[in-house]
Amino acid sequence: MPATDDEVFTVRRHLDAPPDRVFAAFIDPSRLEQWFVVDGFQTPAERIRSTPQPGGGVEAVMVSDADGSEIPFGFRYRELDPPHRVVLEFDDPREVVTVTIEPARAATSELTYTLATLEPPSDPAAAQRGAEDMLDRIAAGIDQGLI
Repeated sequence: MPATDDEVFTVRRHLDAPPDRVFAAFIDPSRLEQWFVVDGFQTPAERIRSTPQPGGGVEAVMVSDADGSEIPFGFRYRELDPPHRVVLEFDDPREVVTVTIEPARAATSELTYTLATLEPPSDPAAAQRGAEDMLDRIAAGIDQGLI
């Protein structure tokens, strides 16, 4: 995507894990499966291929809880700066997600998630709710020891 991406929204979270553990949530299939889902679907780790390097990416399949139907999806890693920054690039819709992870007190982290697009989503509020839901899943996974 060109440098003219327009920021749509930014979400921040305080997470009870050090930056390296939070960063792993964006590259490790066993951790991605905990949060990279939508309601009514699962993304099993065995259906996720991750190549965590700039230009690499993730290829995965979401599986419906209701009928087992499958939705393939993926993204590219535009940038990786472990454990402080990961930039994800999606094709459909064309968007870029920038995640920064900063160390905070007592082995915790401050995460900032920013969505940028060439064209605003048709429902920016729904897109932000979706991002917040995923970040809530990351926090829950950390609390449960899964991330």
